[in-house]
Amino acid sequence: MVPSAKSIAVLPFENISANKDDAYFADGVQDEILANVARISELKVISRTSVMQYRPDTKRDLRQIADALGVANILEGTVRRAGNRARITIELVDTGTDHTIWSETYDRDLIDIFAIQSEVAETIARKLTATLSREEKKRIETKPTNSLEAYDLYLRAKELISSAGIAAVLGSDEPLRDAISLLEQAVRLDPKFTLAYCASTQIHGLLYFRYPSPERRATGDAAIANALRLQPDLPEVRLAYAFHLYFCYAYPDYERIREQLAIAKRGLTNIAEVFRLEAWMDRRQGKWEKAIQDLNEAIARDPRNILSIHDLADTTALFGQFSASEKAYDRLIELLPDKPILKVEKAIIAILAIGDDGPTRSAIAALPASMADDTDVLSFRLNLALTDRDWRQGKEIIEKLKGSEDVSQFAYGRRPVPVGCYSILIARLQGERPDSNPGFAEVREQLNQKVEKSPDNANLLSLLAVVDALLDNKAAAVFEGKCAVEILPISKDALDGPAVMTNLALVYAWTNEIDLAFETLVPLTTMPFGVYYGQLKLDPYWDPLRKDPRFDKLLAELAPKD
Repeated sequence: MVPSAKSIAVLPFENISANKDDAYFADGVQDEILANVARISELKVISRTSVMQYRPDTKRDLRQIADALGVANILEGTVRRAGNRARITIELVDTGTDHTIWSETYDRDLIDIFAIQSEVAETIARKLTATLSREEKKRIETKPTNSLEAYDLYLRAKELISSAGIAAVLGSDEPLRDAISLLEQAVRLDPKFTLAYCASTQIHGLLYFRYPSPERRATGDAAIANALRLQPDLPEVRLAYAFHLYFCYAYPDYERIREQLAIAKRGLTNIAEVFRLEAWMDRRQGKWEKAIQDLNEAIARDPRNILSIHDLADTTALFGQFSASEKAYDRLIELLPDKPILKVEKAIIAILAIGDDGPTRSAIAALPASMADDTDVLSFRLNLALTDRDWRQGKEIIEKLKGSEDVSQFAYGRRPVPVGCYSILIARLQGERPDSNPGFAEVREQLNQKVEKSPDNANLLSLLAVVDALLDNKAAAVFEGKCAVEILPISKDALDGPAVMTNLALVYAWTNEIDLAFETLVPLTTMPFGVYYGQLKLDPYWDPLRKDPRFDKLLAELAPKD
């Protein structure tokens, strides 16, 4: 398909400063110009994530890059920073003809950096015959801060946030935590720096979602409150607010989030994150096909964004489109050839679809030796050991995991729990009495403390219910499991609701309420993100049901037919 003449990719600028550590500044200039251009609704603009691989330290074939990104024009540039001066050279190229549409050199004081970025965006609009609305022009020309020092810290933080994209998929939060410190310094220098508050809101939301605590949510509340107080009409503020509501309030008011997204979308038509958050909302409301459509929209605007592609891989798998999920994983593996853990994730699809864990074992065996003690790898190996009912190996892996943070593959709650929960599971699977190990009570209390810190988190509560069921605390387990389902019914959340309901089925299975276990389990086997054939076939969690003829009948009904 021939790309629109009003489409553009802003490639990373070359840092030609004497100080090579100023590379983040060159990236920041490019990023802010890109952000300004992306505010122009008549243009198609490729998001930052997809352009950052095309750095100027490698030979760049502009026509090939344009084809890969689906654009007709490319903006290149160089940045030289020396003391309080900045020299920025710009070139806008029509890649279809290799014709330079426009070039310019700006040699000014650093204090003029915002004016330069605005001028470049407005000139691009004119050269590509895109009409700027009055609102778009106002937003482009508004200075984000009057403090160059605060802006410098913000650029450094943005660089860390960008690098956190890959880290997030692979389980590392370190870049986000480092960025928080920089943003805190930035807003101390300029308490009116709205975009810095938006960035802080984004980070605290992500960290709260993984490690919920009242303190983390309160910090995010404060950041977004400041942004809303300073510039309530700024689309970036409304997008940050939508993300905050989604991440920090476990069972959000979906319409309220969609209201914020609608406001943000009017000024951020090129921003992939808007469509990705819409997809997340669609999943929770059970609109699976719409979610896939929104993720494809996000990828069209940011074709190399691994977060969107990873979300597409997950969503298609949850919706039972296993072949589409494998294709999305193939794309991820192509983009991240040095991240072999993605091959393990792809292989798990075969477990869900057909109950075949052979590809997962092969993928783990092919991992480099340096990854042997990686937490995620150990977690995958632990689950395979449980599938094999290899208790000795399972216990050995648990010992290796004890020095790490909580693990997140226990039962069906998708939230980190103390690794000792696995020791309780193995003890019960071996037929040991729940009170055989005095340390189990301590593990249970560790998880209970997490629940008490986040009493509205149904996922955590449902995992505590499973642990109590394994410990033969029947009354507590059933009460907690039912409460979790009441907090988060499937009708309210089609993504996490089934997982919480699945944990209630496990509670019934381990407390000898077999009829209730089947009554709860059967509907889950026919819904997205319920219980898949392979899980039922292989997971040891369902062992209490395996002697019942209804279990074999259910497996036979779910077995792949081709």
